[in-house]
Amino acid sequence: MRRAVLSAGFALALLSPLALAHRPARADALADLRAALDRAPAGETVRVRVAIARTDSEKEKPKGERSGEAVVEHGPSGLSIHLDPAFLPKPGSKAERKAREEKTVRLEPGDALELVDPGTELRQLLDGATVVSDRPEAFEGRTARTIVFRVVPDLDDEARKAIKRYDDVVTLRLDADGLPFALERTLDLKAKKLLVSFTVSMRESRRFTRVAGRLVTASAREESHSSGLGQESASTTRWTVTPL
Repeated sequence: MRRAVLSAGFALALLSPLALAHRPARADALADLRAALDRAPAGETVRVRVAIARTDSEKEKPKGERSGEAVVEHGPSGLSIHLDPAFLPKPGSKAERKAREEKTVRLEPGDALELVDPGTELRQLLDGATVVSDRPEAFEGRTARTIVFRVVPDLDDEARKAIKRYDDVVTLRLDADGLPFALERTLDLKAKKLLVSFTVSMRESRRFTRVAGRLVTASAREESHSSGLGQESASTTRWTVTPL
């Protein structure tokens, strides 16, 4: 749920770490969401197990699936990640170690924090965002307040000059307390530098739950695709979070 997700190395090198919309149906939609996030408890320590599965491909050729698992703890004392022993590096020949690494994906601190503390990232997405729509509707068997908004790109001057197209739309489904229980996000961008064009697209879906009163990600799926310089790569990553 990052400000921008760029899956290919060349795209990351091009851009620094990261449109007109319809008139908002309710101008206070984002303020309401921010207020609900501020009211949500944040002091309790949460401990969860995170299972990760990732598939990568280059030029539509699958490179196999990688997996990983970790226990994450987050609270007033900070964030800790405990890797499952099965996914720790083991002795062996260079070929054996490489083969194990090609089947392993490890949980990065930034991703772990987004899973156990999604409210922080959501607040960042709200900065400068523009409401597209705000309406009640049925979703997955329950009534939800659905807010759709466009995210403002977080780019430095050099990257802003390179961007030719940027469209980042987030859809949040809110419960009766005004907190999100589902998120959908689409990001599409095109950049050009030194006569070379790059495109990046991302599709993200998340479901949220409460653990010790806190908002926590229950599951997430992210699909990304990048192309440029004759290269093309794609990946699908799934996170499953189980409270402990």
